[in-house]
Amino acid sequence: MADEIRVIFPNQPGHRATLNTFYRGQVEYLNTAELAEAFSIRYYVNNAVQKQVLHFREGEVKVTAFSSFVIIDDKSYQLPAPSYFDGRDFYLPARSFFRILGSTVLKGATFDESRRAFIGPRSLLGYNIHRASVEEKRNGTLIRVRTSQIFDAANIVRYITDNGWLVVQIPAGKVDTLELARSTMGGLIRNAWGRQLDNSAELRFKLNEKVPLPEVFQVDNGRELHIALRNPVRKKGNRTEEMRKLWYLNTIVIDAGHGGKDAGTTGRGGLQEKTVCLDVALRLGKLLKRRTKMKVVYTRDEDVFVPLFQRTKIANEAGGKLFISIHVNGVKNRGARGFETWLLAPANTPEAIEIAQRENSVIALEESNHRYREFTDETLILSTMAQSVWMKESETLAAQVQQELAARLDSPNRGVKQADFYVLIGATMPNVLVEIGFLSNRIEEKKLGQSEYRQRISEGIYNAILKFKKQQEQAMASNQ
Repeated sequence: MADEIRVIFPNQPGHRATLNTFYRGQVEYLNTAELAEAFSIRYYVNNAVQKQVLHFREGEVKVTAFSSFVIIDDKSYQLPAPSYFDGRDFYLPARSFFRILGSTVLKGATFDESRRAFIGPRSLLGYNIHRASVEEKRNGTLIRVRTSQIFDAANIVRYITDNGWLVVQIPAGKVDTLELARSTMGGLIRNAWGRQLDNSAELRFKLNEKVPLPEVFQVDNGRELHIALRNPVRKKGNRTEEMRKLWYLNTIVIDAGHGGKDAGTTGRGGLQEKTVCLDVALRLGKLLKRRTKMKVVYTRDEDVFVPLFQRTKIANEAGGKLFISIHVNGVKNRGARGFETWLLAPANTPEAIEIAQRENSVIALEESNHRYREFTDETLILSTMAQSVWMKESETLAAQVQQELAARLDSPNRGVKQADFYVLIGATMPNVLVEIGFLSNRIEEKKLGQSEYRQRISEGIYNAILKFKKQQEQAMASNQ
């Protein structure tokens, strides 16, 4: 005779499961594989010795075919009737097994006879490691694990097993294995599961390919643990073709700084930074469209407000190969003038700190600015690992921009500098921020208000892009 038992999760009202059962004599049996699926846990079957291991969050349950005992963390528990094995699946006496689970690996779980329902543990409190997700980057995969505690990254153990599992052990961690197992994976990761050790949590991720040992770090004040995996190293032939496609500069993303309710710097004569930036961006885009076959993507092509994080998101989703953010300077020193190009890195001078603070202050206008909290020097470096691989190319592009602008503008060349500009965070491609002049300087404000001067700036950046493109593609050709 067949029947069924419902599984209820008190802390997850929307989640339900059903176990199909059958009777052998007076004993009702459940399928252990269905139970594992209901609780999103891993299980392993060794058909050679007719054994099964269920990996619950609080321990392992070992089942042997036709045995009246189950083993939980090396302790034996007797059942009123032996297990049953049909050559593929294992079956256990339902009610007695529920009682054992409720006192061991699912503490607090109970069976309600009147409702014919197995009710899971009521409280999930105490877990500090939760669900995970993945983000595919151009150069690898980023695993984002939700956490509710700050862990010491220096003490986190990570290694890769011979059969392709990435293991991350976190001291003081308590993992909600049910949530972790339900996480959606992708990229280099096939699936994820976890188990609770005595003094740490162990996260396991099945890898699709062999990769170098990843970096692990926490961000957002302990709200997330990031595991950054680089793409596997290809054979030379494949790698050359891969890099050739990568360096075929067919998509340029132009970011006109500020916009809409964010005017940026305003000169004494009333000229606004957002107006100058948009005009130069559109001129640059027009040159690229008319003279090359490259695709141009604007983060904005009119006077609208675009949040900083959205700008690099646009660039990444468009498959951008270069990201150029255009801005105009403004400082207290009215005598300061000239042009400069900035790279994303922790600010290392008072001037860099001041300029970064001014450009980053736009987050106060965003509806939600929580994305930018806790960007200390250390977390800035760690959070931008996905783009750090482009630092050398970004430096080359920045130097080229300075050289081309110097050849066209009668204004001081202030060189290549670095600061932690939020607008550059997340761009998985070479990226620079160009400050084309100072609106705080009366002479340069007048120049920046002239169409001819803006055109010269656009021409300079355009030529820098072409020379950078030629240089990178020639370098790839020589490596064939």
